[in-house]
Amino acid sequence: MSPDKLDQNVKEWIELSRSGNSDKAEKFYYDNIFDSVIDRFEKKYHENRPGELLVSLLGFSPEPIILTARALNPETHLIISNPVRKDIIQVLDDYLDNDYKLVVLNADDFQSIYKTIKESLTEYPTRNITIDITGGKKSMVASAAIFGKDYGSRIVYVDFGEYLKDLRKPIPGTEKLNVVYNPMRDQPENIFK
Repeated sequence: MSPDKLDQNVKEWIELSRSGNSDKAEKFYYDNIFDSVIDRFEKKYHENRPGELLVSLLGFSPEPIILTARALNPETHLIISNPVRKDIIQVLDDYLDNDYKLVVLNADDFQSIYKTIKESLTEYPTRNITIDITGGKKSMVASAAIFGKDYGSRIVYVDFGEYLKDLRKPIPGTEKLNVVYNPMRDQPENIFK
């Protein structure tokens, strides 16, 4: 899709969203915008990290998880969530090329989340771990980040360049992948070199 067409579709989506017809706006987004957003994001952030385990935290927005997974193309993708709506699972199924394993937590306390990620290493043994902390509750994010630091994992976050405060959503196409922590770059012994 041309940048002009994407801009036009984004403007139409914003108008629909602000009109109060959220179902129609969401359908328009997935029908006319999200594929272009994914394509741009994949081209900009594509990586090939053989044997990678991607651990994603799922909240109410599946789009960041999809963007990270499509860009990183991990060998294994573990998604951790609280009980999740079926429509969100359907979006994940529609847009994720690779298989993923969904773990629904009974509790979102520190111990449950930390233990869930740690136990995944038994099933998917690797030292090449990326943790996407974009979604989920703050307690989930804190637990996952601490795990990431403890296990030398890379920690990433899908951010945005522009945000619509009234809609509480980023402007489509401005998403970016931030590396919050990279043990190869951010370990204390590496910082002071």
